[in-house]
Order: sequence, then C-alpha cells, then structure tokens
Amino acid sequence: MKKYFFLLLIYISALLPSSGQSLNVANLHDVALEEMAVARDIKLTGKLEAHAPWSKRGGTDWRQLRDCCCALRHLDLSQATAECVPANALHSRHHLQSIVLPQGIKEIGSQAFFSCDSIEEIIIPASVEKIGQSAFNLCRRLRKVVFEGAPKVEDFAFANCPLLQDIVVKDSRPKFSVLAFIGTRSIYEEDLMALDTLSSSPNIIPQPAVVRRANRLPLDWADLNGIKADKALSNEKRILEAILRESTEYSGHSLAGTKGVASLSIDPSLSDPEAYVLDADMAGLNIRGGSAAGVYWGIMTLRQLLLDSNGSSTRRYTLAAIHIEDQPRTHIREIMVDPARTFIPFDDLKALVPLLAQYKFNALHLHLSDDQAWRMEVKKYPLLTEVSSVRPAMDDMLTPSPGYYTQKQMKELVAWGEQHHVMIIPELEMPGHEVAAVHAYPQLTCGGKETPLRTICGVSNELLCPGSAFTLQFLKDVLKEYADVFPCPYVHLGGDEAGQPPLGSWTECPDCQALKTRLGISPVNNRADNWRLQKYLFDEVITYLRDDLGKTPMYWYEPDFKEIQPGSVTFAWRGGQTDAAIDSALKNKVKVMLCPGDHCYFDYPMAPGDMPEVNWGMPTLSLKKTYALDPAFGRDAQFEKETLFGVAGTLWSESINTPERITYQLFPRGLALAEAGWSPADRRNYDDFLRRLRPHLNDLQRRGISVSLAEEK
Repeated sequence: MKKYFFLLLIYISALLPSSGQSLNVANLHDVALEEMAVARDIKLTGKLEAHAPWSKRGGTDWRQLRDCCCALRHLDLSQATAECVPANALHSRHHLQSIVLPQGIKEIGSQAFFSCDSIEEIIIPASVEKIGQSAFNLCRRLRKVVFEGAPKVEDFAFANCPLLQDIVVKDSRPKFSVLAFIGTRSIYEEDLMALDTLSSSPNIIPQPAVVRRANRLPLDWADLNGIKADKALSNEKRILEAILRESTEYSGHSLAGTKGVASLSIDPSLSDPEAYVLDADMAGLNIRGGSAAGVYWGIMTLRQLLLDSNGSSTRRYTLAAIHIEDQPRTHIREIMVDPARTFIPFDDLKALVPLLAQYKFNALHLHLSDDQAWRMEVKKYPLLTEVSSVRPAMDDMLTPSPGYYTQKQMKELVAWGEQHHVMIIPELEMPGHEVAAVHAYPQLTCGGKETPLRTICGVSNELLCPGSAFTLQFLKDVLKEYADVFPCPYVHLGGDEAGQPPLGSWTECPDCQALKTRLGISPVNNRADNWRLQKYLFDEVITYLRDDLGKTPMYWYEPDFKEIQPGSVTFAWRGGQTDAAIDSALKNKVKVMLCPGDHCYFDYPMAPGDMPEVNWGMPTLSLKKTYALDPAFGRDAQFEKETLFGVAGTLWSESINTPERITYQLFPRGLALAEAGWSPADRRNYDDFLRRLRPHLNDLQRRGISVSLAEEK
C-alpha cells in the first residue's frame, strides 16, 4: 500500500503545473529514485559521462534524467562538465521546458532532444562543433535558437519545428546541412534548391522480385489524365490520388491532347493475391494486382519510387520508365506492439498502420493485457479497465502509464487497417501474464487471492486457475467480445512464461487437484503433469474459438506445450530454440511464425549504448542480425510452403516509455525484417540494402519519425 501511495504521488506531481522538489547535486548516482521521480528543477554540477557499464546503478546521469526524472521541467547544467550531450540524451521528454547546456561540450548527439516539445529556446554554446541528425527534430514549441559558435548542423537537426522563426548567429554562420530545417521554415532556401531530385537507381524496400528499367520515355506527371480503377478498387484509387497530389505535379487532369492515365486493376492470372505488376512510361502508369491488396502494395512501391535519391523530398516531376514484378515470400508479416506495459495513445497506434503498410507489413499484433495492465474495454467485466488500466510503474521507469481502448476505438482501428490491408490481431494472455485480470477479479486465480498489479518485468507465479469454472467462462466471454470487435481470423492466446517453475502454482491447488481427478490424471500432486491441465484449458478455449467464433488460435511456443490442437499457429520466439519450436510445429501439424529473439526482438538495443539502456544488461540486436533472418530457417521448400506462417517483429515495452521510442526501436530493423519476409532469397544482399536504406531513414526523419542511428561496432 505504501508503494502504491508513493506512485500515486509521482503521478499527481507530474500533472501539477509548478510545485515539486528541486535537486542541486553533482550527480544522480546516489540520489534516491523516489527523489528523482518528483524533482521538477534539477541542477547538476559534476562530470557527466556519456556512457556507463551496465553494472553501474541507474546508468549515466543522462539516462536517469531521461527515464527516471519523470517530473523534470527545468534542467541547469551550466556548472556541469561534459564532452558531449550523447545521442538520445533526453529523447521525447515532453514536459521538459528549459535546459542550460554545459559549457565546453563539443557535440550534441543525434536525437538528443527529439520531440522535447515544451522547450521554447535553446542556446548552443560556442564550444559545440557538431549538432547531430534530428537533434531537435519535432520540438514543436521551439521558437528561438542562439548559435554562439559555428557548428556543423547535420540533416534534420531542426526539422519539423513549426514555430522556429528566431535564429540568432553571434559569430560566423554555422555550417547548416541543406536538410537541417526541413519542415521548419524556408531558411537558406537557395541551398534547398540544390537538392538532387532524380534517383538513378530505385531505392525500394523490400526489394522486389524483378525490377527493370524500360528503354522508353519517362512518365511526366503533369500530363497524367486521371486515374481509372476497377469498381472494387475505390479505396486504392483514393490512396493513389492522395499520394500523387502530394508528391507529384499531377493535378487530376492534363493538357488538351494528352492521353496518359493511371490504371489500377485486379488480374486473377497473377499467381498470388498479394502479387502486383507495375509499369510506368510516357503512356501512363499501370498497376495490376492479384487482389486489392496486391494493387495496394504496388502503390506503396510507387510511393518509394517518388522519393528522391536522398529521401529529402517526394516532389517529383517525372518518373523514369520502369517495369516491376513482385510478390511476397511469406504471407503474414507482422509487428507486435505492447500497450499493456506502456500505453500507446490511440492516435499514435493508428499512425503505425500506414507506416507499417508502407513497407508491406500486413498485420499489427496488439498485446492488450499483461501483469501490469489491461488495455481494452470488456463490457461484461468493467473492473478490468476500472481498476487495472493504470500501470503505476515499471522497475526504475516510474512514469505512470494510464489508459485503455474502447471497443469503438478498436473498431475504428480495424476499419483503418482494412484501408491499408493491415489486419489487427488481438492477444489475450493465458494462463500466465494475467495479473491485471486477477487484480480485478481474484476468483480467476488459485485460492482467489487478492493480487496487486505487477510493477516489475519478469515472470509471475499468479496464474489463471484451470480448475475454476469462472476462469473458463471469463475467457470465453472476453474472447466473444474480442471476436465482435476484431474480424480477423486469428486470436493470440499467449501461453508463455507461466510461472517459475512453469505451471507450479497449480500443484497444491484443491480445484486443480479436483480437475486432475476428473481428467484421470494421477497422482494429483505431481507437478510434472500440470501441462495436462494447460492442455485441457487450451483445448476448451480453442474448441470454442473454432466452433463458435470461427477463429484460428495462436500461441507463444514453450516446451511445456507437449500437445496442441492441429491447425493452430505457434510463435517461435525464444532465442536458441527456433529449431525446437519448428520441430514441435511439424509434430503437432501446426504452422509456425518466426520471431526469434536473436533476430526479431526490437525492444533490444541495436548497438551497445543505444536505447533503452536498462539496468539488467539487455542484449543487443544489430541491424545486420535482423537482416540475416532466413524465413525458412534452413528447412526445405516443403516446410516453407506448408508450415511457415510468416515473420514477426516484437516490441515489448517494459523499457519503451513514449510513443516516439516505438518507432526508434522499430526502424531501421523493421525495414530489414520487411525485406526478410517479402523478398526472394536471391534478391537479398545486405550491402545493397544499406545503400537503399539511407533515403528511407532520411524520409522518416523528414516526417518527424524517430529512428535509431546507432552504428554497429
């Protein structure tokens, strides 16, 4: 109770306009977490390290300022010493209003103040030699920047700062990149005119199966005389028109005498529903797809063709004649996000859909409940959101995370996903990772024990009780409401990390022992047979899902799943156990989704020292390692055709505490996964991928989207 009172105090303190504690110390390493969490004014006077070993408590001062000082408004570093402000130092600290930088610093790292959208003025000391990419990108309230020296200002450093009008240069003019102020103002407009707007080589991700330059005259967008589309493609026609009006000289009609048109059509002769063929030349644009989805993917490829060679603009006058044939290698390409641990505001969640679709992901998987919170309205069980939708803390990241989605919002998300051919897959955890449900309804667990929300990561021993009739009815009721909201054919049932030891809490439970007796399991107190109770629970739920709701179940692979009903989908997630998961899938005649942690866990840092910098020493996952994923995992063509379901990237959010960090963790590794899941093996080449990648990272930064720029060591 004392801990919850303290966390509530932090939450209230973060909302108050001016009250709060002040800190004036050399460093934060010896300051109690409770003091940091409520401090609104902080002055540091010691030496600030850019990097620290994992074992150091709390990490660097910068990491603690960013992740532990959740009430911080004013930061004074005028008497501190530091060589640099490191990359991501105060990334997406939305409440930070002012900062005085240390004198003597030489560099402000990339995205150091990304989306610090309450800062109005910043003074850049004369000692600063470089300001990195996107250092102040998306600082929406920034009005004034004072350059006391003449640093090199890199791409997108002050992009998307719409109020920035007052730029004071006290010495010689800084060396501004021509992309430094994109989306901000027309400063140094003569430099921007020098940008290269023609791409000699298509920078398409994922790489198409066939790309050929055609020996014909280019398409002039100003000459395009409208868009023709099959009746079933009205959605795709609308999306194409919006892209062309935004990114080309297309006006909806052409000069008299021109005949070029854009044509969208469904071609049943194509071998795959998601396949498409794109042709462009002086006669017009033609995109044929095996279905509406195929046409849409062709449009997404066109959008990438409209990028200039450095990704700084999509305003194009012509398109070189080109022929593209393409289809996916795998048929489900998903990204999983985790609003259970850190809530994702609905508008930010919705914005992910077209962003994923741009790179041909066709599924967004929502991890809607866990030990820390329940995030979706269930009308039959209102306590789930009334008492379990405010996650009060996560380890030493004490920023509270309240919020849940209404069923109306989720239906809107589903409809939005359908426009972009991205299905929304819900997840309901069972029998573990359900403390939030148990907190609201204690009768779900063995003995009906009242259980607080979990405020640390890891594995809880509080499981749903399979011997309780209420548990089974609860699961069916929730799944029925999920099915009413989410029309996609899949529902994820969790199934991972159920206790330590696995399923151990069931051994001494009288209700579980009685269930073992009814099932003929003897002896009833043998923990080794608890997996049979899990099988019973899953069999009951899966039968209901299939027979009553028409859904296909998914689950996280665990060795304790000794038997599972055929026709399900198992997710191979545990690093080093992918082969075991595949063997289990083959034995049980289920399909397998590849998302092994050693390739696909995007909550891991991309390089040492990159975010999220948590204390327990989270492993790194490099861009190259993600790109190296083989969807077939060394198996034969028969496995790929009959058993492989797709690929997935996972974004667990125990250490991701703002929406901006989701895209930071996702890109560029998500682009590598997109290519692994879509492109033919013989069309994939990592060095060529890196060549094509840079314009896309620039395009994302230009649009105010945070991406990791960490370099692999």
